[in-house]
Amino acid sequence: MELEDIKGLGAKRAEKLRASGISDPLDLLLLFPRAYFDKRERIDWRSLSDKSRIIFRASPLSLPICRRIRRGLSIVRAEFMSFGERVVCNWFNQTYVLRRLSEGGEIIIEGRVKRHSDFTEIAGPRIIADREGDIIPVYDLPDGLNRKLMYDAASAVLGSVRIESYVSDDIAKKFGLVPLAAALKEIHFPSSVSAAESAIRSVATENLAYTLGIYKLLKSGTDKRARAYPDNRAALADAATTLPFRLTADQHRAVTEILRRLMSDERMNVLLQGDVGSGKTIVAFLAAYYVALGGYQCAIMAPTEILARQHYEKAKKFFGERGITVVCLTGSTPAKERAVALSLIESGEAAIAVGTHALTGKNVRFHKLGLTITDEQHRFGVCQRGSLENKADGADNIVMSATPIPRTLSLALYGRLETIDLKTKPVIGDGVTTSLVPLARADDMFAYMAKKAESGEKSYVVCPRIDGDDEISALTMFERLKRLRLNGTRVALLHGRMSGAEKDRVMSAFANGDVSVLVCTTVVEVGIDVPSATTMAIFGADRLGLSQLHQLRGRIGRRGQKSYCFIVTDEPSDRLKFLCGCSDGFALAEYDFDTRGAGDFLGTRQHGKEETFAGVKIDAAMLKKAGALADELLSDPETAAALATHADGREEFIRSLSLN
Repeated sequence: MELEDIKGLGAKRAEKLRASGISDPLDLLLLFPRAYFDKRERIDWRSLSDKSRIIFRASPLSLPICRRIRRGLSIVRAEFMSFGERVVCNWFNQTYVLRRLSEGGEIIIEGRVKRHSDFTEIAGPRIIADREGDIIPVYDLPDGLNRKLMYDAASAVLGSVRIESYVSDDIAKKFGLVPLAAALKEIHFPSSVSAAESAIRSVATENLAYTLGIYKLLKSGTDKRARAYPDNRAALADAATTLPFRLTADQHRAVTEILRRLMSDERMNVLLQGDVGSGKTIVAFLAAYYVALGGYQCAIMAPTEILARQHYEKAKKFFGERGITVVCLTGSTPAKERAVALSLIESGEAAIAVGTHALTGKNVRFHKLGLTITDEQHRFGVCQRGSLENKADGADNIVMSATPIPRTLSLALYGRLETIDLKTKPVIGDGVTTSLVPLARADDMFAYMAKKAESGEKSYVVCPRIDGDDEISALTMFERLKRLRLNGTRVALLHGRMSGAEKDRVMSAFANGDVSVLVCTTVVEVGIDVPSATTMAIFGADRLGLSQLHQLRGRIGRRGQKSYCFIVTDEPSDRLKFLCGCSDGFALAEYDFDTRGAGDFLGTRQHGKEETFAGVKIDAAMLKKAGALADELLSDPETAAALATHADGREEFIRSLSLN
């Protein structure tokens, strides 16, 4: 069964879904609702506070009115009655809602409350598709799906899929879990809100156990070194002295620790984590240089093509000056260039290979792979990391993260993996000031960016989604800024659906000065370096984790210039206030873990959502239960062997399910 086989989807919608990370019907089953609405529940409108989010059912009081306010801006206004309350909704540039509103009858709406003396206004209203039953699942859907299609697709897939979990019914009962097949049905076609929420948490626990199980398998091999590196510490010290800067105390300690491990008879498995701007890359390069001096190869894997190309450009300069060949391999590498790179890797002539997950391909054969370095490790699936490590038995491994991992989570994920922290940053400039800005001040903020552009400074405008029916989508924001014109300031757009060549073209124009304001998604989070960028505005920050927001603001002020990060919101939560007052990535990671959950630290990020499954908080208690479940599964040789078959680069968990 393919996506195209699902009634109502078709080839075009299937293509859009694949671009969003949904590659097969099982992915749809793991696209969980973020909330549930009970149609039987009465609403006391007087008890609701201003700006609170609500889902409600209402009946229209009159026909909707559509009018054009100005060029490029229209409004649809409708009035409803809900449990004795007059409710007004305004939809901006969404004339398509007219047809649904004109049909009359009861309607379900979601939005935020804005209180007035004699009525209630709903800000950012969204119509929720109704269906049979009292409980309505509410989804955040990718481009290509509407709510009715999601309901129909979930029903069709559940009727065509045989779901076989590694967790037997007996083990599920032992750990208080809902059997997977029953859980998925309950999630999409709930009998009650509490039962659906329990089912989601159950699947999240099972998914986490699966992930931890594979981690344990990947780290269970021999720790004895299969190779010996000659003592080239003097040459490495010489290389360090030629750098245009002095290593910080933490960097020097990290290099020393890595060298000690490389010279021992034990295989090295190190987590190198540091705050934004702490200098992890040069530590990794020095480690790779030492390995290359010993006659071995190093693979450096990055999660995006943009970051891989950036690493490649830096690596060419660093290693090229020292007579070492570097190649780059990504999904968009041209065929001729790819063939050359593969040949140089296989012959050993290329000592350093930089790339994306393309480095894990079956046609990539290393001559003498001695070290793997995985950057932004939490953005790769568990098996992708394992696949790179398995390119050479006993290869030394460094995984890097600019998103410091909370200790509780680190111990659960890595066990024996040793951690080296880079907490000290080079002291440069005035740093970045982070402040909250109300939505009503957005145009003033854009005017500030235009003024900064006159002196050659660059600005980011970050949106959490590519498209959608609100102003926090990148496409909508891009059109808005084009209409504002910003005194002739050139604006460009960057998002994950663009081709590698398009991304490179846009980033080159931004870095070189042809573009001054870049409207983008969180694709810029991982390592993109534009030294002249001094301003960033982040919309929809409530949808992102603190560590992710911290990484985003780390893209500005890289020369030490006074820089500003604006968090644009009318709902300044405690966590966003904490962000404004804290510049320590380690402290932010711990706060985020305590208040929000594990987020995407687990490498199981689902379709752009920060939480692992439908906003489930992966906390210490769940980690403990999932760890015990993983041990239970691995205690059975057949189950352990079955899990091991998925440690060769296939996506975890979902690919473990049976699809007929």
